[in-house]
Amino acid sequence: MHGAKQLATAAPISHETYVSLSATFVRRADPACVLAFSIPTNTPGLKILCREPVSQWVGSYGHPLGMLYDEQDAMLFFDNVLVPWERVFTLYDASPILLRYQSGVNFIGWANLCRIHERMRLMTAVATMIAEAIGVIEYREVAAKLGEMITYVEMWRHAMDGVEHNAFQTKGGLMSLGSMSGMNIFFAQTSARMVQLLREIAGAGMIMQPSENDFVNPEFRPYLDKYMRGKDVEALSKARLLRLAHDLAISSFGMRQELYEYWHGGDPNRNRINLLRNYDQSDMMDRIKALLSKPLAHGEMAPPSRTPAS
Repeated sequence: MHGAKQLATAAPISHETYVSLSATFVRRADPACVLAFSIPTNTPGLKILCREPVSQWVGSYGHPLGMLYDEQDAMLFFDNVLVPWERVFTLYDASPILLRYQSGVNFIGWANLCRIHERMRLMTAVATMIAEAIGVIEYREVAAKLGEMITYVEMWRHAMDGVEHNAFQTKGGLMSLGSMSGMNIFFAQTSARMVQLLREIAGAGMIMQPSENDFVNPEFRPYLDKYMRGKDVEALSKARLLRLAHDLAISSFGMRQELYEYWHGGDPNRNRINLLRNYDQSDMMDRIKALLSKPLAHGEMAPPSRTPAS
């Protein structure tokens, strides 16, 4: 095996490396490129290139998410790597992969839906707490933005309820969740919007916040307490809240995460096209055709009255 593959998250700390292909790729790929396998990560010839870590440099402060949850992304390079036959799942023939995608069993995506919901709730709660801390939550514009964020949270919750409600039993006797079509596309669009709303509500406060070391500095602490406090919120609590928002919305970690959310479900434009091609509109189209097969309903208009010429 030789070649390269991205995006191998957590590859350098994994015991096993699993390489597979998406259903969309195998439908259009040269059969010679259809391949799925798993090998030990320390297999000779397998090289791993790690990206630069985010939010983890010496002297860094106030990165509660990046320091704990940064996922190491990597490129995999295969330099004539030997893959034993018993480790090969698919070769040249895409039908096993397509069968998996068409089986209707989609519990794999459920954990991702829950993760997305928690991310939405987190961003909304942080934005609300910041609006309260800086005393702008009563402003009409700010309240409307928070309401927009809550709208996305609730839309996602209703969608998850629908996925559960439409669960069904497959021909093979397995239970599957209902259709999730369109949900990844929706979040690819709304995630970026929610990050932007958080930035707009927090304002420049996300950029200039003192560190923990600044607060233990006896020379600076009086100024921080006096000039950097919030509305009924002490300066230290406000600074920590805004640093959390910084890690969500503008830090290297936050930007990596936002890019991940956009591409996680695949190319959004490709997904929209696939959704169009697979979306059954025949029932509504038949009703429209039936309506248009007859003269359209119209009212009778009385002829305009004419005044006799004098």
